[in-house]
Amino acid sequence: MKRIKNLFEQYKGLPISIYVIFFASIVNNMGNFVNPLLTMLLTSRVGLNAGIVGSVVGVNAILGMMGAIIGGKLIDIIGRKRILIIFRTLAGLGYGMCAFFIKEPTIITSILMLSSFFGGFSQPVYSTIITDVTEGEQRKTAFSLNYMAINIGYSVGPLLAGFLFKNYLVWLFIGDAITTFISVGLVGFFVSETKPSKEELEKSKVKTFERAEEGSLLSALIRRPTLLMFSFIIVIYFIIFSQFNFGLALQLDEIFIDNPALIFGSLMTVNAVLCSVLTVFITSITKNIKASLSISFGGVLYAIGFGMIFFIHTYYLFIASTVIWTIGEILVAINTSVYIANHTPITHRGRFNSVFPIIRRIGFFIGPMLAGFYVNYSNIKNLWLLIGILSLIGALLMYVLYIKDSVKKESTEAIS
Repeated sequence: MKRIKNLFEQYKGLPISIYVIFFASIVNNMGNFVNPLLTMLLTSRVGLNAGIVGSVVGVNAILGMMGAIIGGKLIDIIGRKRILIIFRTLAGLGYGMCAFFIKEPTIITSILMLSSFFGGFSQPVYSTIITDVTEGEQRKTAFSLNYMAINIGYSVGPLLAGFLFKNYLVWLFIGDAITTFISVGLVGFFVSETKPSKEELEKSKVKTFERAEEGSLLSALIRRPTLLMFSFIIVIYFIIFSQFNFGLALQLDEIFIDNPALIFGSLMTVNAVLCSVLTVFITSITKNIKASLSISFGGVLYAIGFGMIFFIHTYYLFIASTVIWTIGEILVAINTSVYIANHTPITHRGRFNSVFPIIRRIGFFIGPMLAGFYVNYSNIKNLWLLIGILSLIGALLMYVLYIKDSVKKESTEAIS
């Protein structure tokens, strides 16, 4: 019991904003009822055909990304809190209004699209605030706490959403709106504006990777070649990780013919529980290890966890595989946020936090597509050999990046 208590000691002494965001993130993700069930909602309850629903879901995703890009710039110019309060409140109002237009397909889809667009504006806020108020080792702890909050929320949210969808559809929308307002209220009342002052911008000039920059997001990114390399590697990582949903489902369907959906669902439950429970332990163990080195090790675990699927056929070995790649997922998820925070210009934090989720989505977009082509020309079993090799390549590239960063930091410190 004492050891467990000591594990949570690492979360003591963080800025109050981090704890507020922790609870706000749990509430917001716990109440994320509409988006996970959007396809089912529009087909079975609103009555739209699959073709139209596919278009709506696609447009929703694009509008959310557009909102995030615009919001990222506004966050850097106007401030974090204002953007969150204005646009997340508008998104919540939209979801609340949908409760009164369930039988009006045109109206409800229009409102949902607007809500996705407005919601995108505030998407980079939490990561930006965490970056603003932390530095050094505190950042890894703070981002791990936020990662835990997301997983806690998502472990409860879909269950509540499924219950409301079946029995109280109106409250699906109203519940989403209410939890959105609560999360906004928590940040609005208890988190101060964290946009860097002129003094902080001036002090940043002595920092190697976070110094203030002028110009656009693209120009700032070009001046940071390590971030460009990191972006490329992260796409590889998410091509690999996307197979937990695509390739794994196909593999289970081939091996467990009687009930592959039940097996897949149980493995996803194992993944969700481990993400909620193991984050504390992994953060404690790796707190003094550089983010890029931790991500490299995460790639090795992807190679083992996904690569071993080529050899296995029993349920318990699939559980073992899931445990291994889930630990890799935790390492990659936490430390990706830390690496971005540590290498982002203080003047462009909102913009960088808005664009990197889109870069990660590229991996999720092309991963299943490339895997699908490969499986057609080969077979699902051979996919895991390819994924294992790709994981090792990603891990090696990330290790090279770790070496480059270490050398650059040492040379800068020697000059100063």
